Amino acid sequence: MKARLRHIDDRLIWFGFFRLADHAAKFGISDVQGKIDIKTYRNLSSTPPPERKPGPASSVALPAGTYGRPEGFVPVFEGFRTLDDLWLTRLEDARPEGTLSIERLARPAHHIDADAVRALLAATELRASCRLSYQSMTSAESSDRTVCPHALVKASGRYHVRAFDFSRKKFIDFSLSRVLSSTPLAGEPAVPAALDEDWHTMIDVEFVPHPRLSATQRSTTAKEFGMRDGTKTVTVRRALLFYLLDEMRLLAGIRRLDERLADVPLWVRNARRIAAELESMESDS
Repeated sequence: MKARLRHIDDRLIWFGFFRLADHAAKFGISDVQGKIDIKTYRNLSSTPPPERKPGPASSVALPAGTYGRPEGFVPVFEGFRTLDDLWLTRLEDARPEGTLSIERLARPAHHIDADAVRALLAATELRASCRLSYQSMTSAESSDRTVCPHALVKASGRYHVRAFDFSRKKFIDFSLSRVLSSTPLAGEPAVPAALDEDWHTMIDVEFVPHPRLSATQRSTTAKEFGMRDGTKTVTVRRALLFYLLDEMRLLAGIRRLDERLADVPLWVRNARRIAAELESMESDS
């Protein structure tokens, strides 16, 4: 139960609300058990989250049956939090016995301020618009943006939201670590996610062993990446194609169609098509 109670804590920290149905679905428990979890959490909390009852819409547009983050909220569990906690079920009190040693390399992480992104994450789930103060790496000063987010993505070691930017009139990505603040916007129109063509267009990327490898190396690479007949096809959203190639360390090589720039034992068989897709998206930016 500790992991489930911790998840309620994390939802309130990052999103500012949680729903019984979502909680039960995540852990594969009944609504009755979910209600027991919520009651237990509320009993443990010094600032128990109130339930949004049916009635007039609240200022933050939370639907009925939702438990909202109260003013002066104090988490039940102490310690540093990351967004990864929402997706990983952490059973900290369950320690398997054994002598197997696993060392995990910890690289510097992109820090995300929960207070800064809470309204943005809530808007992502509620399909609502919100206001951002955002620091882009292409401009010296921060700017205010009105956006309507529809998806949260982790790619290239960072969390992004995919959102419609009202000023640029297009769907783009916003890095959560660069969001300085976010506030809900009541009454602003929501932009349907169905209009995000790049999000709904799927692209097949055909990975193959790099041509420079020997026959034995190509065979080993094919086995390493689970290829069949020397090919591994990955289907990715067009909007996320950049991140896939970046994570595979093939971005520069594909952009220039130069196999020598690949820093891995892989190449892309349909490289010309993938390069054209990248060029098309970047020319629209």
